[in-house]
Amino acid sequence: MKKVNTLRELQLISIYIYKTLMEFCSKNDINVYLHGGSLIGAIRHGGYIPWDDDIDICMSRTDYEKLIALSGGKISSDCKIIDPATNPDFNGYIPVIVYEHSKMNSKQYKIPEDLKIGISVFVYDGISANPFIQKLYYARMFLLRAEHALCRADFNHVHTSIAKRFGFFFQRFYKATNVEKYKVKILKLQQKYNYETSEYVSTNADYQASKEICLKTDFERAVPLEFEGIASYTYSHFDSHLREYYGDYMQLPPVEQQEPKHGFEAWVDEDFDFEFLN
Repeated sequence: MKKVNTLRELQLISIYIYKTLMEFCSKNDINVYLHGGSLIGAIRHGGYIPWDDDIDICMSRTDYEKLIALSGGKISSDCKIIDPATNPDFNGYIPVIVYEHSKMNSKQYKIPEDLKIGISVFVYDGISANPFIQKLYYARMFLLRAEHALCRADFNHVHTSIAKRFGFFFQRFYKATNVEKYKVKILKLQQKYNYETSEYVSTNADYQASKEICLKTDFERAVPLEFEGIASYTYSHFDSHLREYYGDYMQLPPVEQQEPKHGFEAWVDEDFDFEFLN
């Protein structure tokens, strides 16, 4: 394998995965939306935010299950879906579509994982229409996510001494062997409210899911846009959602914040063609 030496090379591998996914979903009538920073990138830059290092997408539970069923877990000969519910060796709870002929090293996790370059899939499920019940639900989800993170995180690489001491203290009670238990609980709670019968939907397991609650009718109404020259889509309420989540998303952040948010090294097979977009 060859080392991925630049941010743009890392971006191109993710673009290849995204392009492959969009081709598969277009052929099979599956709806996929740009999400988060990738959505901002498409609107503001026509593709990647220049310093971003991953791609975020989202889809409804219905479309995600259709994707799994029709693909059998593989959207091409070299791109595979890592579904948390069916992959006990995968410790995360957010699905990832990976390029199989790649690998990554991350300093975030203390548990050895077979990490590959991939794009995250945030799945929208149903949520109660009652604001009070929503608060109770997300309080429970927050606790499970915190317990899962304490099992998984490597606090040796935390920069502040207070956070490091805090992390090591609580890891006495949350062992790495329990990470699968909390992952299963998160996945179960995530789907508590059926997508098809709900008026409101959200990502539920995301760390600020309460800001992503929306009418299902708004979510399902697609708006076209482009990402790195690839015909793409997002939800109709994208502007109000991004302003709720990020504020004035058209304003560039301070220069000191314009840097990749994930710390890892990556490698890809020798034959990978970085010119595939040309």
